[in-house]
Amino acid sequence: MINIKEVLERLSNGADDVICREYELRPQIIAELIENVAKITKEYGYVLIGVEKKGNGYNIIGIDAMIDIEHIVNLALQRIALYLQAEYIVHSLEGKRICVIGVGCYVDNEVKNVTQEEVFNDLFNACIKLQKNTTFINVSEDQRNDFVRDILETRGYQVKDQTRQGKSASGISSGEVDILIHQDGNPISIIEALNLNGFEKAYLDEHIEKVYKYDITGNKINYLISYVKTKNFGKFWEKYVVHIRNYGYPYNLVAIDDKVEKEYDYTDIRYICTIHNRNGKKTTLIHICLKIME
Repeated sequence: MINIKEVLERLSNGADDVICREYELRPQIIAELIENVAKITKEYGYVLIGVEKKGNGYNIIGIDAMIDIEHIVNLALQRIALYLQAEYIVHSLEGKRICVIGVGCYVDNEVKNVTQEEVFNDLFNACIKLQKNTTFINVSEDQRNDFVRDILETRGYQVKDQTRQGKSASGISSGEVDILIHQDGNPISIIEALNLNGFEKAYLDEHIEKVYKYDITGNKINYLISYVKTKNFGKFWEKYVVHIRNYGYPYNLVAIDDKVEKEYDYTDIRYICTIHNRNGKKTTLIHICLKIME
């Protein structure tokens, strides 16, 4: 239970684990503030929104009544690691609304021991969650990737996003991997993702090419996720499958696995695996396509 009197006393005493933001409405930034407090507090810290820290005091700025701060904070809480403890209240102070988020101290949990089957299952389930979340109907690739990355992090994976690695599409300098799953600093899988408005061959080819330019070590499995807006997803999928069967990969295509497991037999999210011979070893690119609501 959050005690407002205690929060304000600690704020007045200049406690390091009480962070104030007079105006912050971005769920990802709020989630980062929560994680920062969790790492520095010894027992319990706070994030205050609608409050300005001023020396050893504070000013109540307030949050406009038209802003759905509860929804924003709930989105932020979905992005933090499962092992972090956080709660919040919206409180009226000096006639103005503020939001107080209480945060428990960070406990360094054991990192997930990665298996490829678990990676696929967790990634596919993250795509399902994104697909049904109306917040992500009209957003950028990066925003969707952030959501997927955050879910993987809550599942215990070591994840980096926008990591500079390999060659860029120009072939001159390092490019930016959308999401990189690694273990003890060693890469496990690259996840490249793109927004598609229908079947866009050139843009799709560009991202397939990126996967292989970025994978300089030869991961056993990489992923290509397409966030697709189209009226006829079935027709899109037919074109997609034909295209990846005939695409000129840098490593020979030796097989295609299109046997969808029963538990993932959906109409509006599908996957297919292309299997390649890379220097005498088999590597797999798993293509996941999900229909985004319009």
